Amino acid sequence: MADVFKVANILVSHARRVHGEDVAIIVYCGSYATGMASPTSDLDIFYIPDEGKASSLSSQFVLDGLPYDFWPVSWKFAEDIANARSHRPWAVSASLIANAKALHCRSQADLDRFNALKSRIAELTRPESRSLMVGYALEEFRTTLFHLGQMRLAATDGDADGLYRAGWEFGNSAVNCLALMNQTYFTRGWGANMSQILEMRQKPDGLEDMLKGVTATGIPSAILEQADRLASSVREMLRDAQLSLAQPSAIQKIFKDFYYFVFEYVGKVISACGRKDAMAASYAALSLQDLVCKLMTQVEHGYFPTDFNLPGEYTEAYFAAGFPNLIDSASRGDLTTLASQTQRLDEMMRNWLSDHSVDLNILADTEHLRRFLNHRDPT
Repeated sequence: MADVFKVANILVSHARRVHGEDVAIIVYCGSYATGMASPTSDLDIFYIPDEGKASSLSSQFVLDGLPYDFWPVSWKFAEDIANARSHRPWAVSASLIANAKALHCRSQADLDRFNALKSRIAELTRPESRSLMVGYALEEFRTTLFHLGQMRLAATDGDADGLYRAGWEFGNSAVNCLALMNQTYFTRGWGANMSQILEMRQKPDGLEDMLKGVTATGIPSAILEQADRLASSVREMLRDAQLSLAQPSAIQKIFKDFYYFVFEYVGKVISACGRKDAMAASYAALSLQDLVCKLMTQVEHGYFPTDFNLPGEYTEAYFAAGFPNLIDSASRGDLTTLASQTQRLDEMMRNWLSDHSVDLNILADTEHLRRFLNHRDPT
């Protein structure tokens, strides 16, 4: 069995001798750091240099039948991992920092900085960070859907290899959504961590079978059926998590200073309808109604809808208030009705905001503007 730490000591000694002042820290991670190494395990080792320094230290080689990768990681990248904002999935990247053990540090300050990243990861696994991590999970679901789309394109093109690859990417992203929502990460890389995946507290029934189904070879329609099932199951869990965090907000807070936006977009719609520009009118109408719907949902149901949400999930409060459906007339290209409904929405919004003690901020003249500003920011 190779003495991987003897190799590591050589790498560290070389780094200290040649780039001692440029390398903040050298650490190892992976199976040796978690105590799960086997005789065939390689040693994962990376270093954090000062920006633009010590690039020549990066080296990849094979020795005594084992591969070695000594690679640089910037402080920015390490911080992104610790904050679950890296382009690498949190589910497998967090362990690079959280379980890492130092082989060399240039100073106590560098070690403290690295340990602060570990503390940040630990913080993200605690209950007080649940809202943040669920939000990240909702964002990740966009990537899940992207890879589902890639699966569909590959299946349509008869690209079996492309479908297989996209299936793996789709499954990995779906699991990353669940890991973020569960505020957990894995100590093993993709493909070797099924036992850890199944230990997650919140997961869909039949998760293992669905993951095996999307990464299998076979009839494309059967693979896509499993993918659709997995996507729907993960989305349902994320939606439940989103709703569980909802906290209704005061109308006065959410709609403060909002009427200017209504006024602006009503003008855009009316102007576009007048010049018979259906595209511009439709887009402005969609933007206006969509934002009002989202803000009303934040008031009524306690969350601001994101790209994760389907419009049908956040229009209830809008229509319950009796506001007109601008999108219906816009989608039909009925500009006359659209213009009329938009003017009606403007009048209804003025009344609705006023009834709920939200100032419209319609100013009469520049003197009124001065009083308005001084009232907000008295000297």
